[in-house]
Amino acid sequence: MKKILLVVLFLIAMVSVAACKDTEEDEGVVITYAAWNLGTEEDYNIERRLIDEFMVAYPDITVDVIERPKTVDEEGNESDVSWDEFFAAQAAIGQMPDVFMSDSVIKAVTNGWAEDIMSIASADDEYALLSQDIRDAASINGKLYALPQALYYMGYFINRTVINEAGAGAITPTYGISYEDLMIAAEADAKQPVIGGDGIAGIDGVSNIIGWLPAQYDEDIDWFTYSDEGYHFDSEAFELAVNEQKKYFGAGASGYSNYVLETQENTADRYGEGSPFTNGKQSIKWEGSYNLRDWLSSTLDEDSGLYGADIDFIGTPSVTHNGVTNHRIPVVLDYIGIGQGTDYPEEAYEFAKWMGFGKEGYLERLNIAENHPDAGAVNFAPMINDEDIVDAFFDLYPTLYEFKKIVTEHEDFIIESLAKTVPGYVEVRWTASYNAETTMAAVFDSIVAGELSLADALAAGLNTIANREYNEAKDRLDAITES
Repeated sequence: MKKILLVVLFLIAMVSVAACKDTEEDEGVVITYAAWNLGTEEDYNIERRLIDEFMVAYPDITVDVIERPKTVDEEGNESDVSWDEFFAAQAAIGQMPDVFMSDSVIKAVTNGWAEDIMSIASADDEYALLSQDIRDAASINGKLYALPQALYYMGYFINRTVINEAGAGAITPTYGISYEDLMIAAEADAKQPVIGGDGIAGIDGVSNIIGWLPAQYDEDIDWFTYSDEGYHFDSEAFELAVNEQKKYFGAGASGYSNYVLETQENTADRYGEGSPFTNGKQSIKWEGSYNLRDWLSSTLDEDSGLYGADIDFIGTPSVTHNGVTNHRIPVVLDYIGIGQGTDYPEEAYEFAKWMGFGKEGYLERLNIAENHPDAGAVNFAPMINDEDIVDAFFDLYPTLYEFKKIVTEHEDFIIESLAKTVPGYVEVRWTASYNAETTMAAVFDSIVAGELSLADALAAGLNTIANREYNEAKDRLDAITES
């Protein structure tokens, strides 16, 4: 019954799209859009408002939002079909949305959902303003299958208010600080509890070291040792990163329990219940910049532990190895794709750009956020280093002067969101079999816990398995993109 309803609903959707096309002579160009961040029409959030403003700026283009059809199970419960089901059904009838949010570029290419837009993007001067790392991320064999819709930085937040409460020897980290000095600051910025619950945690995030630190030791590799040639778990860079992370999880972890949050067992006694950082009890915290919106809002909330706090973001620290200093900051990208077979690739590109990296759309996004705060805030910084939009963004957040340095000065990034753009990454990092009993995820956990040596894992084929998974997935993708 559910399958029959799905077919009927998709046929109705197909007829609706066809009807839209029949009216194009009256309306000009009509493009369709599907995304999961639109909320409801009643909510009329910042994304829906931005769509309407696009149609004001481009009156010859109409954007129709496509909603997912609903299904009803045997008990009469109604729910939306999944996005993957929806896109697969639309592609099967040759009616992919002209523009769509994409949670995986690899998936979109493999399933035939995304159009190659390299020729359009290459002719766009504004696209050229994006960092080379960002431009390359969604490019496969010289073809471009998605545009960046949002960019978030990974790294360390600081709470200057809490740091100042840690004591006379406290150190405030800044953008560009070295890794060694960051950990020195973390120890100086911690405070042991006196009466219970009044302690200050120095730092967390040490469980992420093997992701970003190898790329600081070796500029030729990326997140988790990835490069175009494959993975490099047999490299000196990975060994150094493993040894650094293992310090905090192996036999010697207790030596860091005064200031490293992950090494502590009695956190509620030290800092009270809940998150130490959001309770105003932590100096330095690893997270993504997408938290800025909520945390800065909390600084204005008298009921929040962050009320009145001076928060900033410094990214990841620099590392000097063998006389060479690297300072690379991980970034997470969200993507927006152009539907395969679209009749209007140029118009679809303009709209996708408006909703993502483009200056014109971003300024309108900031304008909506300022004039309609109930519609939602802007939670990602500008992706192009344009003075107008950078100044407009930081006018909303004037205390983020370290973060502003990253946005305006930094050029060397590590692409963290490999699961979206690198074939086989999910298998290499988590799901592939290391042996009959163990997944790759479990092996990496054992290595950093000191339960399995990296040397033994390599001898048993760790690097070989990883690159086999990568190359097999890459070959499958190449067969699609090179055909």
